[in-house]
Amino acid sequence: MQRINNPLTLVLLIALVIGLGVVSNLLQGSAEVEKPEITTEIAPYVVFTVGPLEVTSTVIHTWAMMFLLGMGAFLIGRNLKLRPGLVQNMLEWIVESIERLIREMVGVEDTAIFLPIVGTLAFFIGTANLIGLLPGLKSPTPDINTPLAMALVVFFSVPYFGIRMRGVWGYLKHYVEPIFLMLPIEIASEMARTFSLTFRLFGNILGEEIIISILFIVMPLFVPVPMMLFSIFTGLLQAYIFTLLTCVYIGGAVKAHE
Repeated sequence: MQRINNPLTLVLLIALVIGLGVVSNLLQGSAEVEKPEITTEIAPYVVFTVGPLEVTSTVIHTWAMMFLLGMGAFLIGRNLKLRPGLVQNMLEWIVESIERLIREMVGVEDTAIFLPIVGTLAFFIGTANLIGLLPGLKSPTPDINTPLAMALVVFFSVPYFGIRMRGVWGYLKHYVEPIFLMLPIEIASEMARTFSLTFRLFGNILGEEIIISILFIVMPLFVPVPMMLFSIFTGLLQAYIFTLLTCVYIGGAVKAHE
């Protein structure tokens, strides 16, 4: 797997991000006929019901995002080359960066066990934060159910990897070390980490969406492109932080009280 050592490739990557913000602004500006209220723009709403189940706009946009990710993975995966082009080079660099993060935070050399879950979370959250730049789609992360679902994946992944790497007793005994009174504290810590992951992602993305929506109304001619670029930066940053904390928590389970 090759690194992106060519400065020209990094410049093209930055230009691609800037171009995404500019094109998104132009498309949304030409497609908008009437500006909706901020609450209507951000809050999820029920699209249709299946019996007692309500399918919200968040679910629809998540399905659309999953379809785009699946199609992209299929098209890129069947056209992999020994001499990668720009897109393949960028993807390999992202995967290599995730592997390096796992090695540093989890403390293992073989990342094959952890890469599927950590890499999937990184790509899913990063795409979810940016999908709202496409006209007709909204980011699912301002709906608290999406960050909570991602945090629950981490919550169950931590003991899974801890037990897989250290055995049942090797993992569970850290809850009662050095004394049994640590058990409720450790359990409370596990719960607190889940809520922390949820509200950190939810709060940052929701706050960003509210600010951008307000600025679009107040200064629609000057603010859109800079704020969309800021939205891209914030979305990628939050995806990185979530991935980093996931590696830290998994690393804590794998190396529990060594």
